[in-house]
Amino acid sequence: MIINASDYSRNATDDIKPVKAASIYTVAILPVTLFMGLIGLLVTAATGNSDPVVVFSTTMGSKVLTIVTLLFIAFAQVTTNVLNNIVPPAYVLMESFKMKWTHATILVGVLSACVMPWKLVTDESAAGLNLFTQFYSAFLGPIFAVMAVDYFILRKKKLDINDMYDKQGCFKGINWAAVIAIIIGSLCSLLVMQLSWYVSLIPTGVAYYVLMKVMPSSKNFCKGTIFEK
Repeated sequence: MIINASDYSRNATDDIKPVKAASIYTVAILPVTLFMGLIGLLVTAATGNSDPVVVFSTTMGSKVLTIVTLLFIAFAQVTTNVLNNIVPPAYVLMESFKMKWTHATILVGVLSACVMPWKLVTDESAAGLNLFTQFYSAFLGPIFAVMAVDYFILRKKKLDINDMYDKQGCFKGINWAAVIAIIIGSLCSLLVMQLSWYVSLIPTGVAYYVLMKVMPSSKNFCKGTIFEK
């Protein structure tokens, strides 16, 4: 939710302040997410089966009610995943290949079908999917740590958007302090895969802070930070 928030808030109008935008975003998504998770937990505890499709299709006596319930589950999956998952990759395609929004979303839909996600939820794929999820989570924690330290500690919550999006400006190129910090955090995460997100936060944040302060190549990226000279 935190990482994807900017994908939605960028379209907010000027009269919607950060606190209001964050509140709307949180209220719209968090309660529903927690409620659905709670339902899944209770159903699993009551039936011993964590697959809601199997549970509803085998325990309900009414065929009509079963069909309606399964349609609701399918509709919920489609609407939730379209909302949360299609927006970020569509923006990436738009920025990388100068595509229109419509074309980008269609391409994301085609590519998502090509990777056959239904294969990932089978019993044969469960162990591999769990390992894959833990592996890529090892990189998400460090990315978040760099973003948080840069925004809250180094820049004191003040950003110059014009500088950030100026391709020929002071932020042109690669900030190797961030890259190295993410690598350090990811290596720490891989040591404890089950807690990868949490394990990586402090090492990544500390490494990014120190590298931004001492690395000569990060001098240009220090504009607007506490290290600006």
